[in-house]
Order: sequence, then C-alpha cells, then structure tokens
Amino acid sequence: MRTVLALVPRGRGLLAVLLGAAAVLTGTLLLATSGALITAASRQPESLLVLLPMITAVRLFAVSRATLRYAERVVAHDLTLRVVARLRVLVLERLVPLAPAALLGTRGGELLARVRSDVDELQGVVLRLAAPVAVAAVAGGVAVGLTATVSPPSALVLAVLLTVLGVAVPVLAARAGRGAAVTTARAEAATGAEVLDLVRGLADHLASDGGRTALATLDRALAAQQAAETRTARLTAATTLAREGVPVLGVVAALWFVGQDVTTGRTDPVLLAAAALGVLGAFEAVASLGPAWASAGRIRAAAARVTALSAQTPVVTAPEQPAPRPAGCGLVLDQVGFSYPEASSPVLAGMDLEVAPGEKVALVGPSGSGKSTVLALALRFWDPTSGRVLLGGVPADRLALDDVRAAAAWAPQAPQLLGGTLAGNLRLARPDATPAQLEAALHELGLGEVLQRVGLDGWIGEAGERLSAGERARVGLARVLLGPAPVLLLDEPTAHLDRAGADRVLQLLLTDPRAVLLVTHDEQRLDPAWRVVRLAGAPG
Repeated sequence: MRTVLALVPRGRGLLAVLLGAAAVLTGTLLLATSGALITAASRQPESLLVLLPMITAVRLFAVSRATLRYAERVVAHDLTLRVVARLRVLVLERLVPLAPAALLGTRGGELLARVRSDVDELQGVVLRLAAPVAVAAVAGGVAVGLTATVSPPSALVLAVLLTVLGVAVPVLAARAGRGAAVTTARAEAATGAEVLDLVRGLADHLASDGGRTALATLDRALAAQQAAETRTARLTAATTLAREGVPVLGVVAALWFVGQDVTTGRTDPVLLAAAALGVLGAFEAVASLGPAWASAGRIRAAAARVTALSAQTPVVTAPEQPAPRPAGCGLVLDQVGFSYPEASSPVLAGMDLEVAPGEKVALVGPSGSGKSTVLALALRFWDPTSGRVLLGGVPADRLALDDVRAAAAWAPQAPQLLGGTLAGNLRLARPDATPAQLEAALHELGLGEVLQRVGLDGWIGEAGERLSAGERARVGLARVLLGPAPVLLLDEPTAHLDRAGADRVLQLLLTDPRAVLLVTHDEQRLDPAWRVVRLAGAPG
C-alpha cells in the first residue's frame, strides 16, 4: 500500500482532505446552528432581527456543505482514478519482463484478476482508507475543540466516543475481517479463472459432456465465493450497527452535561439543542471508518497479491550496460543446449544453427524435438543452459531486451488477437500504416473476403472470435509481415490452412527479402529454395 500512497500527488491529496474536513465541519455547524435557531425561535423573540444571523448562517452552511461535498468528491475521485491508472501501468510494466517464462503455470483468469480486480481494489487505499482517516483526524479534532467552548465534559465524552468509533471498532473489525478478506479474494480469483476457462473451452466442454463437468466445477467455486462474501457481509453489518449506536451515546451525554449547565444558569438554553445536534454531526467525521477498516483486510490482501506477482524474478534480464544494437541481423545458435525447469531431460543439446540475412530456413521434426524452443531462444524468452545465441554477431544476453525483440517478429501457431478491429490489431506492428497498406497485406494472404465481411474498422470479437482459426492465423501473419523486423520467426503458420492457402503463404514468405525461420510439420510443401534443418530431439 505504500507504493499506492507514493503515487498520490501531495497537493491534490491535501486538497481532497481539506475539502472533506470542511464538508464535515460545515455539516456539523449546520446542525448546531439549526438547533440554536429552533430553540431561539421557540422563545418568541420580539423581533425577527434577532434570528436573522442564525437564519443566514443556516442558509450559508446548507449551500456550503453541498458545494464542499461535491468538490471533495470530484477531487478525491479524480485523484483515485489517476492513481489507479498509474498503478495499472506500473503493474503491467513489471509483468512484461516476466512473460512468458516466469508466468508459466499461472492461469489466465488469475492474471486477469490481478491486473483488473486487485488493482481496482487498491483504489480504496486512497478513497476508503487514507483520505477518511485524515479527514477524521482534522474534522474530529476541530469538532472536539468547538464543543469544549460550550461544555468541556461533553467534549471529553465526544473525544472518547470518536476514538472508539474511529479507532477501536475499526481495528477490531480489521482483525476480524483479515481472514475473511483473504478467503474472499482467493474465492473471487478462483471463480474468475473457472469462468475464463469455461468460456475459452466452451466448444470442447459442449462436445465432451455438454459442459456438465465444467459447470459443476464453476458451481463449487461460486458456492465458496458466496460463503466467503457472506462472512464479510456479517462483519460489515456489525460495524454498521456500532456506527449507528455510538453517536446516540454522544447525544445523550451532550444533553445531560449541557442540560445541567442550562438548569444552573451557566449556559444559554439556546446552546442545548445546538450542542446535542453539533455532537451528532461530529460523528460524520468517523462514520466511514468502520466500513473502511472492515475492507482494509481485502485491500491489504489485494496489495500483497499484486506485489507478489510483480516482485517475481524474470527468467531473463537485461544487462546493466547493454551492447549497441548490431548493424547485422544474422541469427546464430552456437552449441546451444536447453532444459526446461524440472524437466527430466534436455530439449536441445549442442545445437548449431545459422540463419543468414535473407535466408529461408525451415525447422522440421517430431513434436517435442525443440522446434518452438529454438524460436523462444531466438526471442530470448529463455536463455540457453549452455552455448550462445547471437544476433548480428553479438551475444543476445549482452543486448537490451528491446533490441532483441525488435530484431525478430514472431507469429505463434495460435496468435493472440485483441478484442477490437482488424486495423487496430495490424497496427500493433506498424502504427503508422495507412489503410491501403493494411488492405494490401490482408489481400496478399487471401483475406479479401474477411475484409469485405468485417471491414478494417469492424469489430472482430473478443480474441478475434468472429474469425476462423485459419483467418486468425493469417491476421497474425499479416501483422508480422507489416512490421519492420529483419528476421521472421514463424511457428506453423500453415497449420489451419487448406492446401491452396498454405501454398500461398509459403510462396509469399519466399518472396519476402527478410530472413525467415519457419517451424513446420509439412515438409512436402516446401519449395527447394528452403533450407531444411531436421531436429530429432536431444538425447535422454
């Protein structure tokens, strides 16, 4: 949570606190002045001029309270949204170096929950924790001071009750809610992961058992989430009861002490209702602390999960003083060996491979022989356990990660498309591409029918669901071909295509002047211009 607070601009934060305290105090003065006005009017003064100052004050405080509360909400929410936006960027910046190797085994739904739900939860650090505590301290202190000018014993009771409602009750609620918050957060993450898995694999679930198994798993996750949220709701109800009951004690104390002073003649009767209503209004300063501290455990749990995720150590790291980006673009694997963590045998052992500028090389071999691993090493998703990977004659681990990834464009077998437009997905590789260039790239890959059906600016669905697997593969390939990278790394780009489509893609790659490293199972379709490298897998 310290990271979140460090993102808060001091000026805006101070303004939000001052506006919040002023709104609370204005409301307190409005109640107190109203009570004094009613009492004074009941005494039937000879002239209304006696009541005019109090009437004016009531109007002023009424208008001021609404204005100050509106201004406080605008400033506080603007501040919170700015902090959350900066925090989300910070989390994503820390996640990028972890992908993909350090995130293996992490479910997509869990990652989505961290980036979306947990970061959204952290907006409560400012809006529901820091700002209310500061407002309570400022407004509560001023209210106690004003009450002391009328009745010191009432002020003492008010200070004690404000402490009970603002400190004791929230601390007890926070301790009781810590376990419930962790359980609820875990249940929410599990439910999100199950929903995402169900949606992504809907076709497979329907084809197997009609989705009964997946729905049963989701029902169990929902039941666990409901139980956790019920426990949290009970805690919230208890804190709400305390929030409503404690102010009553303050009002009774004010009536008792000020009433005694009025009876003995030490205090003007006008101040009796003013003191009672003013004490009641003062509790607005700490009214939000009970629910706020009840949610503190959930906010702390979200902060811990976000911190734990972003604090993971990347599998590959950039050198402190990277070498200059090489002028050449040749790719070389020199006696490369590689083993995945916890694997019983290496995937690659003593592999030598050179892809010269403009050369077309095809990697073939059985599944598990390390073809896709070669592409991952070239992109420096992993570092080899032995040997070296060189780009332009420079070891890849001596270059900046941005330079390594800029040297090669990668098209996986199942490319990730964003829920947006064709143009938006293609411009990820080339932001300055014109509509004509985008259309030309699509036509080259036989996607003219898709262009007519969807359009450059038409929505392609979440993850490109409006497109077939073959169309998504070709859109991903078009994105790679549009980019400026001098080396193309392609993983089974023809896997989802018919013979005519596959031949078209392979011919287009042959005419591209850049170096191409192609992973394929279909060696028979390769033109003689391709240099074929066969992988049999590393010895066990």
